[in-house]
Formats: sequence, structure tokens, C-alpha cells
Amino acid sequence: MQRITPWLWLTLAGSVLQLIALGSNFYVFEGERKDAWLGIPHASDLILLSALVAVGLFIVTALGRNPVRGRNVGLAIGMVGLLATLQLGYRMIAPPFDGYVPSSSGIIGSGCLYYCLPSEASSAELLPGIWVGLVGCLAVTLGGLLHAMSRTARETPARPPVAEVQTGMNPWLGLATLGAVGQFVFGYTFFTFYTTDGGETTWSGWLPTPHTSSLVLAITLAVAGLVWAASRGRSPLNPAALGGLIAVLGLISTSRIFYRIIEPPFSDPVEAIGVAAYLALLSAVLVLVSGIVHAVIHRGVARASISNRA
Repeated sequence: MQRITPWLWLTLAGSVLQLIALGSNFYVFEGERKDAWLGIPHASDLILLSALVAVGLFIVTALGRNPVRGRNVGLAIGMVGLLATLQLGYRMIAPPFDGYVPSSSGIIGSGCLYYCLPSEASSAELLPGIWVGLVGCLAVTLGGLLHAMSRTARETPARPPVAEVQTGMNPWLGLATLGAVGQFVFGYTFFTFYTTDGGETTWSGWLPTPHTSSLVLAITLAVAGLVWAASRGRSPLNPAALGGLIAVLGLISTSRIFYRIIEPPFSDPVEAIGVAAYLALLSAVLVLVSGIVHAVIHRGVARASISNRA
């Protein structure tokens, strides 16, 4: 525990406050209470990410298995915390209600759900939960950045877990990366996922399905990171386990995208599901299949290696 500075303890306390805030109400708008999870979905996802990064890096640092140098641990915690702080601070002065997106769209939390000037956003009463969230975000940010500047952090080397068996880059990992990128690009950027209002309004998946879009983005980054580590011979998992983890991530993406195809988040019927939605689904399936094949192939290789040694 010598690697844990008081500043890291501050980040841990801040992450606890963040998680508490996510379970509370943030606003009162037109007499109705709005919680963090549905009131500001993209911001709440970012707050959750900040808390998970802080807790995760605290744990691996305490165990002496930090994947990067101590200074970079603090910077990672602090920068993600800063993003959450800025997003939450913006949502305090510009609540996500009644903006450019019409309330008739039927989307939960519609309104100023993208970004607009505070003068264009409707006012809402701020509840204690959102202040708790802000304090937690500030604690994580300051704790992380101050830890990065500490002598202990500068003297803490990186000790990432690395599996004994490495495969390097191969076609199945390449296909998994291609699928991971495709599921986000097709589903949650500028391609059409839904068409409403008699074909007059088109939507990407980012705005109507905020939690799914955040989850798919996180999975895309996770798969890309795992493949990058494997390509450099630094994978934390053996090849079979790596393929299994990629398959699980692909299954989660596939399930969520498929659910949002058959259950659009609109109160009125959807005119059409865009081709991009199905391309995103196929891309997620590609991640799933690539992970399974990679796991099966290298499980067989591992068994053959053990038999030869015997």
C-alpha cells in the first residue's frame, strides 16, 4: 500500500460519491423528478466511467500491477474525471430539456440533449444529488492530478500483467477490430439508424439510444485496446482467454444493438430502420464470431502443446 498516496484515497472517496449520485435524482422539471440515469444519460455514462477508472486503477496500483507508470495512473484518473466534471457542470447550467430536439420525439430526456447555449435551455431545479455528483467529480479530478504530481507516483514503475503465451497479430484479431470499429461507426456516428415522422427525420443511434451508444463505444475501445496489446506481445490474457473475452464483448454489443432494432426508443411508430443499423449489428456479430474462432483455435493449440510436452 506504499504506492497509495492520500490523493488516491481522495479519488476513491470521490468515486463513491459519483456512484451514490448516479442513484439519485438530479432535477425537478415541470414538477417531475429526473434522475441521473435517464435525465442526462450520456453525462451519467461518463460519470460512471470516471468512477470505474478511479476504482480500477486504485485497485491495480494497490496490488502493484498498475499497467502504466504511477504518474500516468494519476493523469488517466484526473483527465477522465475532468471530462465528467465539465460535462456535469455544463448540464447544471444547461439542463437537457426542451431544446433543439422536439419533445414530441418521445425520447426520454429529449430537448437540449446535444449541446446548446445555456440561454436556449429550459430552467430546472437542481437537486442535492447533482451537487453530490459534482463534488465527487471534482474529488476524482483533483485527486488524480495531484497524485500524478506526487513523488510517489513519479517513482512507481509500470508493472502490467503479461501472459506467458502470446500470439501477436493474426487475421481473427484483425477481423475483431474491424467489427468493433464498424459497429460504432455504422450505428452511432452520422449514418441513419432510424427514420421517423413519415420519412422526414433521420437519426443516428447516438441520440435516441444513449446508454447503448456509450456501451458500444466502450466495447469498441476495449476490443481495440486488447488487440493492440496482443499485437505488441503484451496481452494480459492467454490467447484462448483473450478470444473468449472478445467474444463476450461482441455478444454484449450484438444483444444491445439487436434489442434497439426490435425495440426503438420512440413513442410513435418508426418509419424505417436504416441499413446502417443492420451493418452495425453484423459488425457486432463479426466481433463475436472472431473472438469465438480465436479462442477455439488457440485452445486447440494449447492442448496440442501440452500433449507434445507430455
